Amino acid sequence: MNPKLLLFSGLITMLVGIGLGAILATLLPTPYRSGWYLQQRPGYMAIGAAGGFLFGISIEALRELKEQRDREEKDS
Repeated sequence: MNPKLLLFSGLITMLVGIGLGAILATLLPTPYRSGWYLQQRPGYMAIGAAGGFLFGISIEALRELKEQRDREEKDS
């Protein structure tokens, strides 16, 4: 597997996850005024970033493994 391609895929989907987390935080404002609730926005973005990174790496790894399997089946 190509580690540079895995990292690139993870970083791109991480940026998408950050964006989705920011959108979610603005679309779903909390009705509460406590300081704990007002600090949720960075939490949504961090969860989106981690989820996006893991999703991107997983999808790219599966794609590379499928290509490898297809090459092996073609050679046999």
